[in-house]
Amino acid sequence: MRITHVSASNWRNFKNIDFEVGDRLFIVGPNASGKSNLLDLFRFLSDVAGSGGGLASAIERRGGLKKVRSLFARNNAKGRLVLDVCLRAGEDEWRYHLSVKGESGGHNRPIVDEEVVELNGATLLRRPDDDDREDPERLTQTHLEQISANKAFRVIAEYFSRVQYFHLVPQIIRDPTRTAPAHDDPYGSDFIAQMNGTQAQTRNAWLRRMQEALQAAVPGFESLGIETDAAGRPHLVAGYKNWRSTPSRQSEADFSDGTLRLIGLLWSIIKAPANPGVLLLEEPELSLNTAIVRVLPSILAQVRRSSDLQIILSTHAPEILNDEGVNPDEVLVLRVTADGSQARLLSQLPEVADLELGLSTSEVVEALIAPENLEGLMAATRSRASR
Repeated sequence: MRITHVSASNWRNFKNIDFEVGDRLFIVGPNASGKSNLLDLFRFLSDVAGSGGGLASAIERRGGLKKVRSLFARNNAKGRLVLDVCLRAGEDEWRYHLSVKGESGGHNRPIVDEEVVELNGATLLRRPDDDDREDPERLTQTHLEQISANKAFRVIAEYFSRVQYFHLVPQIIRDPTRTAPAHDDPYGSDFIAQMNGTQAQTRNAWLRRMQEALQAAVPGFESLGIETDAAGRPHLVAGYKNWRSTPSRQSEADFSDGTLRLIGLLWSIIKAPANPGVLLLEEPELSLNTAIVRVLPSILAQVRRSSDLQIILSTHAPEILNDEGVNPDEVLVLRVTADGSQARLLSQLPEVADLELGLSTSEVVEALIAPENLEGLMAATRSRASR
């Protein structure tokens, strides 16, 4: 199964979005255009469908409906938050539609305004139904999140629940106490614990693959393992070649930001095919050497060929966009307008013709998303004496 099409109204800083999704999607745009918010749309569906989640929880962890719903919602789609996702599984075409509104009477709890599931054009679910009208409290939950109600379309719920998000913060990996403890924290507070909690045979096999990759990418790198200290806390331990006969040892506290980010990226990529769904990568190029960034699309393509994994990432790196395997219909361009951020595939923009004139993908994208005038930024950094 994979997602083939996404449309939404009043999601974060997007008034309306509508785009196709292939095996890979590269999201590009200027700062504050909504790249993270767009990735969060997929995470939101996962939070609704996942174990221990649900609509109320997914909205609450994002600060409430007011934080999730676009500022442009008042005069758009009746103020509803609307998500519409199409999926394909073999010959089957699925559609999941969810519309959410705030509860009236001052409570403003998120309420299901409409929930629809279709399979090959036939409607399996349409809410509100007679039971909902008899007991409106039922509309505080989607059927997607309820095992007792989603049997006919549980395959969708299971797929959404497999969304994985990677945006490790090296400082948090080194010192998990910087943030409140969280299970499956995408920022890394329990990253090493997740690795250590993986079944030993599988974990060791994955670590060996990562070790080979790190030996090629990190100068002097020799070995990678996990050891537990006296307090029971697991640590990454790496060996580095030096003039002595035995390698010098370092833990995650000694690793560079780039090494930690690369370890996290490799772990996410290697483990993802074991439970294929959607892998979300937020600016995976951060802290990495340009040469490594340049081969990331090839690495991701290789992972795709060996699984049903769907990869969606945001990036500012021209090295990624200029990979010869990246096509215009895989690049989603975000641009900020007075009517909210807009998203269109590069293949649908007139500027795609510039690729035939010899311009690189990154050059075309840069012309589309770069700020028109940075003089104000330069002026702000000039010293008082130079004015």
